[in-house]
Amino acid sequence: MRDCLANHELLPGELLLRRSKKNEELGAPGMSQRAITARVRLLGERLGILGLSAHDCRHYWATSAARHGTDPFVLQEAGGWSSLAMPRRYVEANDIANQGVRLEKGEDEE
Repeated sequence: MRDCLANHELLPGELLLRRSKKNEELGAPGMSQRAITARVRLLGERLGILGLSAHDCRHYWATSAARHGTDPFVLQEAGGWSSLAMPRRYVEANDIANQGVRLEKGEDEE
């Protein structure tokens, strides 16, 4: 999906998800939740990812942001969560995944 998005050039102000007409021309911006779900699923199928959902994309985004060290308060704001409970889950999962992983020697090992 990352490659597909990297190779798709959006025009200024263009939305990735837009209404489409039956002839596959893009219509006005703005989609219902049901339409977004169907579009994400279709885009996933075209990429060979069966059952892709908008929530999968949101989960991937939050996981990636936590892995790259995004501050939990920034993650909360960007994700629209009313409390730190959800961002904390992503950060804690990242901490567990990296437990025991060392990138540098400690001072006592030099």
